[in-house]
Amino acid sequence: MIRDWFSRLGVQMHALASCGLLSAAMLSLLSAQAHANDASLGFDFKITLSEKAAAKLKSAHETITVWASFYGEPTREGENHTDEMGMVDLGKESFELPGQPGIVHITGKNAGGAKLKWVKGQPGVNVNLYTSRKSSDQNLIECDLIDGAVVKVQAKPIIVHCFLIGEPVESKSFP
Repeated sequence: MIRDWFSRLGVQMHALASCGLLSAAMLSLLSAQAHANDASLGFDFKITLSEKAAAKLKSAHETITVWASFYGEPTREGENHTDEMGMVDLGKESFELPGQPGIVHITGKNAGGAKLKWVKGQPGVNVNLYTSRKSSDQNLIECDLIDGAVVKVQAKPIIVHCFLIGEPVESKSFP
């Protein structure tokens, strides 16, 4: 069966090479595979800012730091690999964004891998947003929180609202 598959693959590659399409076909296969590997824990969400938060971040030339931490409940084997919260740390991702509304892409590329065998069920993710402390030693914003199973975060669009600390707005938690 495997021999037949490789034989058919060889015939297809020979045909593509004779048409000059082999390199294009191989590149598309490689990029599709790379995307499949890094997209398994990846997701997008949208950031909005209150008027006061947008004005403050703009005037202070402040950026927003995104911190995503992937985790999971340990299996019996994973119990030896837990953190202080009793969870398996699957990896983290952190980066800065301009201090304005927009779409955020969490790749998930640094999370999971071999550590997934130590996790029961679905891996989770916790995402926090805060100012990058370029203009002040204090965080200036409060944002909705993302904390839950990655599959639920991936399942529907999430809009994270951020506002100045002290604004009379109550934050939410997703999913």
